[in-house]
Amino acid sequence: MKIKVLIPFLFLVACNETPTVDTDQDNDEVTTENKLEFDTYNEKISYSIGLDHARGCYKAYSSPATADKFNLRQIEAGMVDYLLGEELQVSFLEKDSLLDLYLLPNGEVDEMAVSKNDASYAVGLDEAFNIVSSLVGRKIDQTIEVELLVEGIKDGMQNLTPSIPYMDARREIDKYYSELNLDNGKLFLEENLLFEGVIETESGLQYEVIKEGSGISPNLADSVTIHYTGRFIDGRVFESTVPSNVPFSGPLLSVIAGWQEGVTLMREGGQSRFYIPHNLAYGPEGKGVVEPNSTLIFDIELLAVKRLK
Repeated sequence: MKIKVLIPFLFLVACNETPTVDTDQDNDEVTTENKLEFDTYNEKISYSIGLDHARGCYKAYSSPATADKFNLRQIEAGMVDYLLGEELQVSFLEKDSLLDLYLLPNGEVDEMAVSKNDASYAVGLDEAFNIVSSLVGRKIDQTIEVELLVEGIKDGMQNLTPSIPYMDARREIDKYYSELNLDNGKLFLEENLLFEGVIETESGLQYEVIKEGSGISPNLADSVTIHYTGRFIDGRVFESTVPSNVPFSGPLLSVIAGWQEGVTLMREGGQSRFYIPHNLAYGPEGKGVVEPNSTLIFDIELLAVKRLK
């Protein structure tokens, strides 16, 4: 499976987030007539990843807000064609411009500019690319069984009873990714420490100073105002205050341990980059889009310190 490293396109919905539980479908029993047999764990996890991502897409693009704007079968076709290396109905290089024309600022679509089928196919290309980007970031792109990944996508997009119950697949992926995150995070931090300017504290926090500040340094009891951008170690941004220009303001004790330690090493007006191991971030539980045992990178600008009396 040959992969190009590109930047994921941000779209209407996030199909790769943990889906909302649907008790009527997500816990379905497997029926024998369509059940696939898996000879290896790698085959099982490949199918599960495809099924899970497609299940999120099915829910997102069949919701009341999007159902009349997209064709699910064309989304599926775009995903499958891209992943199998088939001839594409829509050029990959044109997908973003097509979606820009199709999606209007008010949330409506313009089928005079781009057909629903072409726009849906472009969405499928984008979703397949997001899957590939995730696999590359986790360094498992060369081990995934693409054909079984695609079978999972087809079952999820067509809302078929899957070979693995949806919630079982989700739990299997969580366990698999949690272990991967531990290994990848450890390797990343070991290699990162070799770069000039990276400092490691006794706790395992790594940081580098981008710009020295000139104001006061906060104590743990203080409140701070901060602009930040959070990234995974593969470079994907998961949260940032920069686009909205609305910084975080709050007690330093309310944030993760890696921030608490790192920010107290800064001065007002300073900028630093933190490399935070999983045990100083969200640990084995994770939080929201941050998976269990994730090592995180934060670019931090300390705008102000409010010393509590």
